Amino acid sequence: MSLSGGIRERLGLTGARPERTLWLIGEDRAAFEALAPAIAAMRERHPRTEVLLTSRDAVRRARLAERFPSCRVLPPPFPVGRLVRLFIRNRNIRTALLAEPRAAPPDAVMRTLARMAIPVAATTSGGNPVLARGTALAGAIETVFGTTPEAGGERLSPADIADRLRNMIARDLKPLRQEAQAVPGIGAALVWLSRHPGLAGLIGWRLRRYTSLEELRRAIGAPQTILCLGNGPSSEDPALDGLHFDALFRVNHSWLDRGKFTEPDVVFTGGKPTLRAMSRPVFGVMTRYAEERCAQIRTFALSLHPGRYFNARELAPEIDAFAWEHLRPTNGASMIAVAVALAPARLIVAGIDLFQHEAGSYPGDTTTPNAYSPGHSRDSELAFLLNVLSKYRGELIIIGAALSAEWERHRAAPRIARA
Repeated sequence: MSLSGGIRERLGLTGARPERTLWLIGEDRAAFEALAPAIAAMRERHPRTEVLLTSRDAVRRARLAERFPSCRVLPPPFPVGRLVRLFIRNRNIRTALLAEPRAAPPDAVMRTLARMAIPVAATTSGGNPVLARGTALAGAIETVFGTTPEAGGERLSPADIADRLRNMIARDLKPLRQEAQAVPGIGAALVWLSRHPGLAGLIGWRLRRYTSLEELRRAIGAPQTILCLGNGPSSEDPALDGLHFDALFRVNHSWLDRGKFTEPDVVFTGGKPTLRAMSRPVFGVMTRYAEERCAQIRTFALSLHPGRYFNARELAPEIDAFAWEHLRPTNGASMIAVAVALAPARLIVAGIDLFQHEAGSYPGDTTTPNAYSPGHSRDSELAFLLNVLSKYRGELIIIGAALSAEWERHRAAPRIARA
């Protein structure tokens, strides 16, 4: 871990970009120490969230790095709006916590956090690890929760703080950022054209949007058997080798270089890397902003294949009907929902291991924590999957012990209740 105050560190260019980051802002070591139990709970309960501590003083950073070895310790960004923005993007910061609410960070930091729709929380005075209202910076803080013990409020446990922070980190900030833009981008214009009944044909040779299950069904050859592969280790289970399928559904493209099941008909993603890496599949996205990203990347890609996509929420209303609260479905969950909506005679599901496979999170990956990333949870994901699969009326084959056991338990529950 680098402890210097060099340009790379102050721009957040240290190591791989994390999935999501909680930024603890402060200078007083005692303030960080008061948050130590909450930091430990965050690292234990949500291991795929990076916890970032910043301090201007190099000696203090060295001590923080020694005290909190599982966290990243960096100097703060240069107090210039554009450079703060780069720092936030490079570290993928989703929530900031003011360890010393009365010692405000530079105005450029607070303004940039607000413009980027980053929720900000604060501890109570004295570094007490209770998230509170009524701090000195209350007017500048977008989101503060909890109440001070002095005001008769609840004193939160470290686990409660970690979970409430996780709920803030889980927010999808892209809609807020997009709404702040004064002028819609090229992607928005392309989506509008692809949706317009009279104008869609003008760009159909480069971009096609499917608006119904029947359109998607025809586009992928009216499959009778669909194989849905998540990214868990069971996506490469030997039992899959002898199974016949007409259409292959996959998630993202982390499997592309592994050499198995590499020619999907549909790929569920919203990420730029996957949209750039593949050209033949139909892309399933879940938000208007992902549509815009897909439309722009695939329309202008150097490929002979037109960009083809659909919004999974339109084709599978169950996605929006489910009570996700602050969470959201994974691409794997939307994949299963669309496959069930297409009603094939046979559905094969593998690679949905609920991050409980003994081999780890992904095939051959021994370093990624075997846990859901921020924004998702096993309980909500499992409840959604069981609800969707319960509506399927064809032959269902599940490969992977975790989901298979939960499915059998779910099917047996009504019989147990009647006994």
